[in-house]
Amino acid sequence: MSDTAQVSGPGVIVVGDRAVHTLLVASGAPWWVEPAQATVAQMWAGLSSGTLSARARILVFSDSAAVDAGLRAAEVEQTAAAIVTMVQAGARVFIASSQAGAQAALLAQVAAVGRAQGIDPVALDVPVLELSLGGRAVLDAIAEHTRDLVRFPAELPPGIDVILGPMAAAPAPVDSPPRIRLLPDLPPVGSPGAPAAVPAAVDELPPSASRELLDRPRRPGQATITVTSSKGGSGKSTASIMLAASIARASARAGRPLSVCVVDLDTRDGQVASLIGRFMPTALNIRVQPVWDEERIRRSLVRADNLGIDCLLAPIRPRTADTVGPDFYRAIVRSLQRMFDVIVMDTSVQYLEPLISKVALVEADEILFVTNLASTAVQGMARALREITAPIDESGLGIPREKLGIIVNQSATNVGMEHEQVLAAGLGMPVVGVIPLATRDVLTATNLNRMHELLDHPLIGPAYHELAVSCLPDALLAPWEPAPEAVADPEPSAPAGARTFDPETERRRMSFRR
Repeated sequence: MSDTAQVSGPGVIVVGDRAVHTLLVASGAPWWVEPAQATVAQMWAGLSSGTLSARARILVFSDSAAVDAGLRAAEVEQTAAAIVTMVQAGARVFIASSQAGAQAALLAQVAAVGRAQGIDPVALDVPVLELSLGGRAVLDAIAEHTRDLVRFPAELPPGIDVILGPMAAAPAPVDSPPRIRLLPDLPPVGSPGAPAAVPAAVDELPPSASRELLDRPRRPGQATITVTSSKGGSGKSTASIMLAASIARASARAGRPLSVCVVDLDTRDGQVASLIGRFMPTALNIRVQPVWDEERIRRSLVRADNLGIDCLLAPIRPRTADTVGPDFYRAIVRSLQRMFDVIVMDTSVQYLEPLISKVALVEADEILFVTNLASTAVQGMARALREITAPIDESGLGIPREKLGIIVNQSATNVGMEHEQVLAAGLGMPVVGVIPLATRDVLTATNLNRMHELLDHPLIGPAYHELAVSCLPDALLAPWEPAPEAVADPEPSAPAGARTFDPETERRRMSFRR
């Protein structure tokens, strides 16, 4: 990506036409023009990897792929889909056209994509740059639609017209309805009409973060909880959802319902979507918006009604993970703290990656470390807790020990892992939750997207209720009781007299110190 520090204007991406790219670079306009992109797929890959700026606000797509629609139909569809996405995201989008037939084919495909998404095609019309009119006319057309973003030089460089090649006969004019601009005008900081100064905690966040939302105080008693682990398969995603749902149900039954949101921070292998059976929208739907205000954030949440919670899902494609990085999620988590009573962040097992070390662990009031009783999981927990709590000057993350608690998941007896071994591996940190082993019932509920049934499970339900009480000792939570229609058919419990973790005893001994 070009060095944006030297240029105050917007970023520009050109897809499919090197001549147009050359024209924009030579124009002398105060913008930064990203490297030319041969295809839409290359553009998405560049945005995902960070080699292209995700803040580029002007995009030009060529209709050249529609010249031979029979051979390049896939590229035409991808171009149309990209145009719809970027217009909806608030970018200024143009079509560089060299042939009337190709232009009409691409515009028809754009309209079809819009209608398929329930969008009025009129709102998706974009200015067409008639390349046959020459470079000066193309730049004038762009300037007409970007006056609030970029100020063109009074005199264009000599020879600007010859960059696009010999002039051809101009096609018949095409009527185009007024273009709806979704991106608000944002004057530069410090200029007349610019937003007022904001606290330092907000200044460090991306420009798209909503100042109005972040200037609000956190909701009274707001709790932000991170659920993490060092081993895949430990059940942390299930624990995140069940804890959130238990808080929502118990508070509602007590007459003071708490609003709860689960945030899936595992951007490369998120499981929350699969567990609730919903896959769209995702965090990317917020990321592409010009302003991340409360309305746009709420539109991008998924409601799991049977669990009583909202969810912010991770991107579907792992290759988009870098697009929603630490700065984005830090802004969103802080925004959600103004919108929800409780936030539960589900993470990956890579506890040293920036999304966890710089967001999930730092922004949380409480951190739940999930382990099962496998020796590899317990040993991994010991290593992770040492690195998480070690001082920064000792190459640790410097997270205060009092923020951490342990969940023993899939607890069973006589498996070669004793109570004392887990406590020793936990470095003296409290065991705040013990979830009994109920493999068949948990697998059935997760595979069939019926996790709400686990709230009434005679072993799982009370265990997560106890965890909720441990995490929110000051909240009004009704005692656990199954729904009247719940059918109890659990797997056999531990043998009589066998020693295992007792959640009530552990909660009394070592609950969170808030």
